[in-house]
Amino acid sequence: MSELTTAKNVYIPYMCDHALALEAALHAVGIPAETLPPPDTETLALGRELCLGRECLPLFVATGDILRRAQQPDFDPATSVYFMPTTCGPCRFGQYRTLQRLLFDEAGLHELRIISPNSANGYQGLGQRPLHFRRLAWQGIVGVDLLRKLCHEHRPYERAPGVTDRTYEEALRRLLEAIREGGGRRAVDAMAWAGRQFAAVETDRTQPRPWIGIVGEIYLRANAFTNQDIVRHVERLGGRVWVAPMLEWFYFTLWGAQSRARRARRVGDGLKALLAQWIQHYDEARMLRQVKSQLTFPHETSVAKLMVNTRPYYEPRLGTEAALSIGKSVDFAHHGLSGVINLLPFSCMPGIVVMGLAEAVRVDHAHIPWLDVIYDAQGGTNIHTRLEAFMYQARERQKTRS
Repeated sequence: MSELTTAKNVYIPYMCDHALALEAALHAVGIPAETLPPPDTETLALGRELCLGRECLPLFVATGDILRRAQQPDFDPATSVYFMPTTCGPCRFGQYRTLQRLLFDEAGLHELRIISPNSANGYQGLGQRPLHFRRLAWQGIVGVDLLRKLCHEHRPYERAPGVTDRTYEEALRRLLEAIREGGGRRAVDAMAWAGRQFAAVETDRTQPRPWIGIVGEIYLRANAFTNQDIVRHVERLGGRVWVAPMLEWFYFTLWGAQSRARRARRVGDGLKALLAQWIQHYDEARMLRQVKSQLTFPHETSVAKLMVNTRPYYEPRLGTEAALSIGKSVDFAHHGLSGVINLLPFSCMPGIVVMGLAEAVRVDHAHIPWLDVIYDAQGGTNIHTRLEAFMYQARERQKTRS
């Protein structure tokens, strides 16, 4: 990636704490990187000002994030690189890079370069040591997924308010430090420390809460600003959440690579994807082993099984997040969860597909409560009233099934 050889800084839009893991991995391979501050009303306004208004909400804030940074006096577009991954297929995410190039030029940022790893090759890597970077980034992604899962399981039941969040923040700091120092055993040790600390969090589980699964567009389900902090909203209404993890998307890209290789009879490509998957499973298992005793369901269902779940409703080879959202919703029902929330940006094609198939999924799984939440740049989802009604249904399901 020639863009990285002359860059003084690679700017990463903050989707969630996984961006910090990516920054740590870039530093570990000698690439200067900076995660932009979390989006807010200012970056949303900056993004909307340049966009046409028909784009996804995540595009507004991701674009506004870098535009705000570009307004600061120490920003030099000639030596800066903007990190914006992309994908193939009909989802608008695959066009972010193209549109942002036009928007940056319109804003006078002609020299600002964009680097876009692609899901078609499983996000192969960056820099002079791409495989090393990819593995470090993967360890960071797995670690953040596990820490978030630990936080979501413990926080609703904590006896002392705030202790779970503090434990999460310190565990995240140690994980990021381990990734910057080369990952591997260091990352495993960081997760072992996290497991001990979460085990020490005092909880009261005498009143089980309805468990809610969250699926949908990756950015929205991960970013608290754009989803109006829906995880804590569910917790305030007496529930607990299981958010579909980030790692599923990366396994899904490898599943797609293997499927395409099989159909085209490209044995070499299939073996590469299989080897990458094996290494990812190995690293995931090492890190999960350190915290699994603190999780009710430590193992996430494999993407291959999720695609089996999806097939009665949607052909997985059509791709997009719709395949994962449907498969994971069925998986949540199999695990006995009390409800499913599907998050999507306004006019999101994969999200609309999931909305259209939701009733069939519900009918096949004892009419599991389901809530579609559509987000636009206006912030008007009437979320509180709708969540209250949804949580009532979830509590009733919990009582019936228990």
